[in-house]
Amino acid sequence: MNNSKIILGTVQLGMPYGINNSKGLPSLDEAMDILDYTFEADIRLLDTAEVYGKSQEVIGAFHRKYPNKRFRIITKLAKDTDINILDKQVHQNLLKLGVDSLYGYMFHNFQTLEKNPKIYDELLALRKQGLIQKVGISLYNNAEIEQIVSNHEFDFIQIPFNLLDNHNYRGEVLLKAKKRNIEVHTRSVFLQGLFFKDIDHLPIYLEPLRKDLEFLQGIVQEQKISVEQLAMGYVGSKPYIDKFLIGVESIDQLKSNLSFYEKGLSEKQLAMIDEIHIERIELLNPSNWKIA
Repeated sequence: MNNSKIILGTVQLGMPYGINNSKGLPSLDEAMDILDYTFEADIRLLDTAEVYGKSQEVIGAFHRKYPNKRFRIITKLAKDTDINILDKQVHQNLLKLGVDSLYGYMFHNFQTLEKNPKIYDELLALRKQGLIQKVGISLYNNAEIEQIVSNHEFDFIQIPFNLLDNHNYRGEVLLKAKKRNIEVHTRSVFLQGLFFKDIDHLPIYLEPLRKDLEFLQGIVQEQKISVEQLAMGYVGSKPYIDKFLIGVESIDQLKSNLSFYEKGLSEKQLAMIDEIHIERIELLNPSNWKIA
């Protein structure tokens, strides 16, 4: 498997994140080691945001420490971005990150675009100046993807995609996006750590996913593979997915994940995942978990 398809998500480098995060925030030295190993593993794209704690500062510190190791950066606008200071905001991001241009600048969600449609035009102007290479948007459901594909001209979209939030649910609309030459990035490969959760201790609001999580565990046991291999191998196998994010809390976790990813999956294993059909679609979005 080719590591160049991987984006390292850096929210864990700037703030504690994820349902199974037991390590908390890594130290600056630990974060430097993670980024250094990432670069040496031929992963060149990082995902961050203005609201990810100290994530952008950590990346900038790495670039200053290792001036010959340059990442391409995708970051996101704050939800309350003021169009009148957007140019200033982009320059501040560039300064923090230690780069000359952003590989991608994204709307944090569809609602931000709806409330601030003029910001899109401003982003196109910044792209023309060379400060931004690609304009993107983070989306959550298929209806939003359909809206973007049909009515807008974004360079890329970022959407959830994983063992449950899978081809059965997303495939058709993502193929539409590819026909429009929209780059497809995906996130939530481990569904915020849910796939590692002890099923016997599921929170009550996740009980509707029990049978599907048990099915995944059955595949892991029957096929004698790891959850990491199953999750990353599945997402990495889809030709309509250009890039996918993984996040890690330590360098050991990064090394482990990459070693599992290299093994890939068989056609039989991929077909088993493609058969999963989730009825409670709202539970694929972690923001709904505590109110489900």
